[in-house]
Amino acid sequence: MRARSSRSSKRPPEFGVTTRRVVRRRVCGTPRASVKRALRLTGPGRLPRIHCAHAHSQPRPCSPAPRRCRGAPFRSEPLALVTRSLPIRARLEPRPEPPFDRLYDPLVHDLVHEGELARERFASRWPDTAALRRLAETKRAPLGKELARSLAEYHRRLGATEASLAALERVARGEAVCTVAGQQPAPLGGPLYSLHKTASAAGMCGVVTQRTGVPCVPLFWMHGEDSDFAEIRSATLGGPGLELRDLTLPAAAHPEGGLVGSLPTGPLARLVEQALAVWSGLGGAGEARTLLETPLSRARDLGEAYSALMLALFGGCGLVVVDPRLPEFRAAARDLIYRYLERAESLSAAARAAGDLLERRIGRRPLADPALESFMFAVEDGVRRKVTVAEARSLGRQKPLSPSVALRPVIQDGVFPTVAMACGASEIAYLAQLREVFEGVGVAAACPVPRLSATWMPPAAVELLQASGAQAWDLVAGADQALKSLAEREVPAEVRAELERARLSTLQALERFAGTSARVDPSLPQMVESARGKVDYQFARLLEGLTSKSRHRLERLHPEWPRVRYYLLPGDRLQERRLASLEVIAYRGAAAASELCELAEEQAERLQRGVHEHLVLDL
Repeated sequence: MRARSSRSSKRPPEFGVTTRRVVRRRVCGTPRASVKRALRLTGPGRLPRIHCAHAHSQPRPCSPAPRRCRGAPFRSEPLALVTRSLPIRARLEPRPEPPFDRLYDPLVHDLVHEGELARERFASRWPDTAALRRLAETKRAPLGKELARSLAEYHRRLGATEASLAALERVARGEAVCTVAGQQPAPLGGPLYSLHKTASAAGMCGVVTQRTGVPCVPLFWMHGEDSDFAEIRSATLGGPGLELRDLTLPAAAHPEGGLVGSLPTGPLARLVEQALAVWSGLGGAGEARTLLETPLSRARDLGEAYSALMLALFGGCGLVVVDPRLPEFRAAARDLIYRYLERAESLSAAARAAGDLLERRIGRRPLADPALESFMFAVEDGVRRKVTVAEARSLGRQKPLSPSVALRPVIQDGVFPTVAMACGASEIAYLAQLREVFEGVGVAAACPVPRLSATWMPPAAVELLQASGAQAWDLVAGADQALKSLAEREVPAEVRAELERARLSTLQALERFAGTSARVDPSLPQMVESARGKVDYQFARLLEGLTSKSRHRLERLHPEWPRVRYYLLPGDRLQERRLASLEVIAYRGAAAASELCELAEEQAERLQRGVHEHLVLDL
């Protein structure tokens, strides 16, 4: 949507009509429809604004705060006509100044705007259509027969849709290229950014086809060979009351060094039941149950359950899933691994030099030197261990070897015809360090594209936003301050005025007394002035007491409001880094996945024009 300056916003007339444009695109199998104009009836009052200095105006304006009797609960104004299933509350441009600095990354900014560092460290960039077309034409090639057969069996066993099976067949025949996203398997779909990242891969497909003329399908790489159990064992959810709960897989479920994809489904099933109890009563809880329990009936471990969940969520988009634990995949990757081993020392040195450069330019080294000593793990009996280059060379071609983070994207892009990768800031950073590794192994790297990034507002947060009149991101970054300001305004004007009259009257009387007290002793005015300061302080305390009582009343009427701050920024981290993906489904139902794909396609188009945004969305 086009940004509109707040200075040009006009106060709507009594029960006026505001309009917006809604564009329907072909995403997840839905046909492209014509542009429609949506009408929304608004009551009297000022529409909240999003200032263009730091955000784009909302496609669907918020309702003004409804009129109510004092002490009555706030309620959102009903829409006369709902025209978009996933309302965008705000579009925010990341920038280094507070409070938007937590959204900003200098390397991502440089990549979006095709800066000098991005041109130096990435062979292809998203805005460059000619480079994207060359990449697609170069990489389109059929998969090996054994790998294609194994993937087809894997997809059918996990309940893949006809759209996913057809997409896999097109890739296998060499007809289509891929956009890709990847994540470690985790309970409840993993953190929210996993959902956003996968939707980004799906949303980019149509844009790739439109720009290159080459068919494109979305690919999800399930990082089942990872062994960092601490990173994936917990899931955070809030439910209707916004009371955050951390659900955790038991430590006994994971042997030391074991592949996280191979965790048993029993502990996962028990965690799912706990989550469903928390989500009970939410509109999409039934669909969340189906999405979580059906994969458990088909999967043999956490990795397969996670793959089946992604296939269920994004099956309408034709998502294809890769499990790198498949023997046929390991066989397909073997030549790439041995290409690396032939020149491992020089590639490690090149990656270290790239790390030095990045540390000078962006102030951090994405991959530390110890991670670059060897890019290989050996996998034996479901456990992986780091091995030296010499040991990896000695193991022979029949021993299972697994790539580290420094080689995994090379394997991914070498085995599959990937042309674009949906990435978070950390992924973009380590890809910037690996250009020479890709070139040394002879693999054309997928173009890194910033993934969809969003914060979700539950209904209670929307109510607080409308009642307080705060800007969307101001509420996210400072919900407690928004609640405090609202409580101050809720103190009746006549009460505040009477308190102020009493304060002024008392201070003036003391000032007069200070003048007359000098007749008794010259030091008394100073004593009176000290007392006057203390009295003024006590009046300020009285005002604080009024505000505190007002706030307590608001919190009794709206018990979720004090918890909004923790839901929007859990642990003072971006919500998408901690809240579980299936929380969105529990609120909105399974259709939220295709809604996100639509937003991701729009974002991919905007990124092509150098526009990068963080979205604030309504749950």
